[in-house]
Formats: sequence, structure tokens, C-alpha cells
Amino acid sequence: MDSEGSCEFVERLLRHLAGVPVILDVLAMDVVLRVPRFDQPVLLTPHAGEMAHLSGQRKDDVKADAPALVRAMAVKHNAVVALKGATTFIIAPEGEAWCHVSANAGLGTSGSGDVLAGLMTGLAARGAPLVQAAAWGFSCMRWRGSGWPNAMAGRAFWPGKS
Repeated sequence: MDSEGSCEFVERLLRHLAGVPVILDVLAMDVVLRVPRFDQPVLLTPHAGEMAHLSGQRKDDVKADAPALVRAMAVKHNAVVALKGATTFIIAPEGEAWCHVSANAGLGTSGSGDVLAGLMTGLAARGAPLVQAAAWGFSCMRWRGSGWPNAMAGRAFWPGKS
């Protein structure tokens, strides 16, 4: 699906999900180029390249002043914004802010963002406010990427196996 088709789909979907928290990732985030301000709880999860595209800034500028840019985008769009990276900034439009620092390059691989979006969606579905779902999701991913695989190597996760 292209950006235009994605935006049309997301705009229609948001109308049907009025009042329901929504997590937007990857191409779905392009809807901010068409919808200037959300009327419902929304969490945007860009990495620096996606943030540059959404904000009209250069990627280097995004990295140079990430907290200010994240805060501006959160306020402008009335959305929680979680800028993913080795240092992740999560900022709500009301000003609540979190910062996660992780030096784990393993989480910067293809598919990690999909897992993260799934974690945050599950947490939000269980009732966590979006800013909390984002913070907990990043904490879980950081924990997952910081040695947990090595500590669990050779251990089975199915009953009856050792």
C-alpha cells in the first residue's frame, strides 16, 4: 500500500475508533501530514528517519535536537510521540516525558519495531495510558535486548521439557 492509500485507510479507521487509543507505526503515521491534530488518544512511534519525513526536518537535525522536536510534534498533533533510537524520547502533549537509554544495537534490526508496536498495543488494550504503554514497551524491549537471550539460551519454554 502506498502513502496515499494508507492515509485514506487510517483516516477512515480513526473515525470508527473515536475515543479508542490508537498506536500508529510506519506508513500509518503519514496520516499526520493530512490530519493536523488528533481528537483521540494516538501514539506515534517514528525512528529518526520517519520523524524527519513527518516533520519536514533533516534527519541530522532530528538527532541534534530530538527532545524539542518530539515535544513540538506531540503538542502540534495532540499525540504521544515516541522517537525510537539508542536514546528514546517519549513525550505526551500535556508535557509528561520519558527518556530510555539503551546501547543495544540488536534492537535496531528489522522487525524489532513491529514487536515493540505489538507490545505497546497489548499494554494499551489492557488499559495502560498511551504514554505508559510506550514507556513499558520500551522497558520490555530494552530488557529483552540486554542479555536476556543469552541468559535463556538452551532453556525450553514448553511444559515438560528441560
